[in-house]
Amino acid sequence: MYLPKEYPFIHVYAQQKPRQPVIIKANTEGLCVLINAIVTAIAQPERNGMAEVFDGDAEVYEVIVRLVNTHDELSLVPYEIEKQ
Repeated sequence: MYLPKEYPFIHVYAQQKPRQPVIIKANTEGLCVLINAIVTAIAQPERNGMAEVFDGDAEVYEVIVRLVNTHDELSLVPYEIEKQ
């Protein structure tokens, strides 16, 4: 299924191991909603920024941006969770 190009497309390729880059592929609309989510998280730290986007399969999902202030507020990264 193909969606019109004005739909926000984003695909985030998560790290599978340490020091591997995270790759974000997106169209202009996708990057704009991601930027808005980041700005919302910074401007209103009591709220999460949220971007509703589409992946390569035309499935909708949410990208959540949460502002944290300490390292302890970060959860384990995905490749560390899999080791447990």
